[in-house]
Amino acid sequence: MKKYKIILLCFVLTFVTVFSVFLPQILTAASDRQTIRDAISKTAAAVESADKIYQNLKEIIADEIDSLNVESDDDSEFDLDESETGYEELIDYTSQLDGLLSGLNGLPEDLNTSEGKTVKAAKEYLTMLKNMSGDLAELVRYSIDLYISLEPMDYIDGETDELDELAVQIWVATDETLYLLKEITPPSYLKITHDEMITRLTEFQDFSVDFYDACYTYEDPLRMYSCVYRMNRIISMFEICGDNLDADISLQLRQDERRLNGPVYQLHGELTQNLDLMLDIVGRD
Repeated sequence: MKKYKIILLCFVLTFVTVFSVFLPQILTAASDRQTIRDAISKTAAAVESADKIYQNLKEIIADEIDSLNVESDDDSEFDLDESETGYEELIDYTSQLDGLLSGLNGLPEDLNTSEGKTVKAAKEYLTMLKNMSGDLAELVRYSIDLYISLEPMDYIDGETDELDELAVQIWVATDETLYLLKEITPPSYLKITHDEMITRLTEFQDFSVDFYDACYTYEDPLRMYSCVYRMNRIISMFEICGDNLDADISLQLRQDERRLNGPVYQLHGELTQNLDLMLDIVGRD
């Protein structure tokens, strides 16, 4: 009996010795597993929150494209309050995405590991959505500022019988509008069209001076006819400018739509699939 007891004691001592050697590795592996689980869980939560914004951005872009396709001469269709609300929502989305990105800082991004690749992809996904939200906010802000800057033109009384008074109204309205337009910083893809609009309004203001002289200073019918012809030409150029503006905005929105339905959608699908697989492996909360 004593012999077996000695054998058992030796086994225990041997096991303790071996276990003590591997214990740090076991504890490290357990700790690493928990770290990986926390990283994946945190990443999954951030992506889930971003997915809601992703769907909202798709709807916003689709609505904007539809609004450009509706042909109407009714300026009242532009709802200033609604646009301001939409702008604030987009700014909020940008802020939320920035916060989600900050929350992923410090997580492993080692591209030699599955979790590192997943965290890296999640950051890329959030960044793409953040940039798109910011771009849309910039466009909506420009639309609002443009609408406000053109409001003085509505005060021109085109039905007045006093032509010299009409010329003064045009000068005053264009002067205020030009000041407001020059204060706007348009998106880079709209700068050429925006500058063209300023050029046309400057021509319209110059026309008002000549029109006033023709009607009041000289009372010259030939000058008046010349001004009418000139005004029609300026109005035609304004219409072209408006068409160019719509075309530039439509092109940008279409590009955003393709990005959402292409690269962003593909990245989102692969990211979601990887996160589901990894959560199944490391365990869900």
